[in-house]
Amino acid sequence: MTSLAAPASPPRGPFARAGVAVVRLGLHRPATLVLWTIVIGTLLRIATAAIYGFGNGEGYYLATARHLALSYFDQPPLSLWVAHATMAITGSEEPLVLRLPFILMFAATTWLMFRLGTLLFGAAAGAFAALLLNASPVFTGMAGVWMQPDGPLMLFLVATMVFVARLALAPEGARTLGLWIGAGISLGLAMLAKYHAALVIAGIVLFAVTSPAHRRWFREPGPYLAVLVAAMLFAPVVIWNAENDWVSFGFQSGRLVESPGLHPEWLGRMILGQILYIGPWVFVPMVPAFVAAVRRGRSDVRSWLLCCSAFLPVVVFTAASLWAPLGWHFHWQAPGYLMLFPLVGAAAVGWAARRGGRTGRWLLGSAIASALVLLVFTTQSAFGWLRALVPDGIAEDFAYVSDPTLEGLDWDELRTAVAADGLLGARETFAVAPMWHLAGKVDVQLGRDMPVVCLCNDPRNIAFGYDHRDLAGWDAVLVIPPGYVEDVTAAYGPYFDAIEALPAVDVRRGGVTEIVLGLYLASGYTGGYPMPLPP
Repeated sequence: MTSLAAPASPPRGPFARAGVAVVRLGLHRPATLVLWTIVIGTLLRIATAAIYGFGNGEGYYLATARHLALSYFDQPPLSLWVAHATMAITGSEEPLVLRLPFILMFAATTWLMFRLGTLLFGAAAGAFAALLLNASPVFTGMAGVWMQPDGPLMLFLVATMVFVARLALAPEGARTLGLWIGAGISLGLAMLAKYHAALVIAGIVLFAVTSPAHRRWFREPGPYLAVLVAAMLFAPVVIWNAENDWVSFGFQSGRLVESPGLHPEWLGRMILGQILYIGPWVFVPMVPAFVAAVRRGRSDVRSWLLCCSAFLPVVVFTAASLWAPLGWHFHWQAPGYLMLFPLVGAAAVGWAARRGGRTGRWLLGSAIASALVLLVFTTQSAFGWLRALVPDGIAEDFAYVSDPTLEGLDWDELRTAVAADGLLGARETFAVAPMWHLAGKVDVQLGRDMPVVCLCNDPRNIAFGYDHRDLAGWDAVLVIPPGYVEDVTAAYGPYFDAIEALPAVDVRRGGVTEIVLGLYLASGYTGGYPMPLPP
């Protein structure tokens, strides 16, 4: 196995032999390579963010962010506070505007990854780690572009690890109280972003327990001060849950224990999904780097810290997929994989020293592959050009619920149709969708002008935006995508005085009708729909 150790100030040799040195641009210097990675990556993400509309998750978060709260049903509030503030400051709901803070967060994450890798293994390792982070689809796309909790989560997890790494390398007796306070602030903000941060925190505790030189942390005031600071920042989430019967904690923890039996095929799907999300070009070399670090164990404090921090998020969510219906949540392990980039960056330094040209081609190819994945997904979502490459019969059978790229298709035609019917912003009129993520898609188009609620058995955050009982006596526009409500009259008739079908709405992409939305006018809401969550 290749040793992951790298000199504190690595020579220019590995960079030159890796073929990434371009003298005119100064890329033989690690920091310059990282800056170019940030600049090019940020420009690519801005272009991506401007091309296609909000996905299901982003629309759902937009609908939620309209209502400022201490916390929310589905997740902690930080990303939603950012979205709410962006809308309030700019007055805009354009995808690029709302995504821009998250794009900038990922630029900061890239730089902090460089700093973390440099601190642990040297500047060359840090630069390679930052480059490979940007070459991973789940990070460069989902965490780097989209308006959702993963962006701030990754930023503050890496910031936390920078503080913890400095603490781990500090000699005994050094003045570290300021570092512990910084770690506590970062930990608290990570927890405010997403509950997944708790597993990385547990990994840091695991490191302290298993590293003899760091068990002294439990006898020092610094770690307890860090926990106190983090708890203070996390307090809004606890307060909100206490006021709402702990529904968020119960919902998220219940997803891991729900079990319809053992399903090895779910486990296989989860493993394959992680490989695709991380990117095979990153995942495959990451495995031997991780194995080498595990073999060295506690003898190398630097790599052992990363292994312990990565272990729980990857193992817990992967193992849970054997019995829990986690579906397509392949990104839940991402906080663990985030910790492994400095390891593979350090390994790349060794590989470059021995076979530079091949390593350089891998690094360059990884960056290009990730950019191509982002380009194909974005342009297909916006224009549907892949349809021209698929036989007509197959394309017709590729229904709405089967094509993930349709999630990024804006329903602009819905707003036009509702306005044409004289219902957009009409007095005492609200909109209804039959599922939480569909309520988000509807809200993107109509939420500025009327309340949007989810009368369904799974409303999630949408249930807390408006109290549907306050809408009793109002009329409603029912928006029903295909495959969700078999009989609209049977499903909603008991809760309205009358339901009238309106002309269906064709949502088009690239000149082709992709989705046909059922549209109905329901008059006289009784206010009695049996919601599973209290307002």
